Amino acid sequence: MNSIHDIRQLLLNYHSVIYTRDPQADIILMEEELSMLKETGLLEAEDYYACKLVLQAEQRKLE
Repeated sequence: MNSIHDIRQLLLNYHSVIYTRDPQADIILMEEELSMLKETGLLEAEDYYACKLVLQAEQRKLE
């Protein structure tokens, strides 16, 4: 995972579309969705942590 676009594409594979017009809200919703996917075993821990790093970097850009 290198960008927020990559995360959106990953979530799309699970039929999850997140777009609220508010970038911070999108990040929060994506984190929640990724957590649920990891907890249910649909998402590997390695992918989960890679996504978390990208989302944290995006969050820092917005602040």
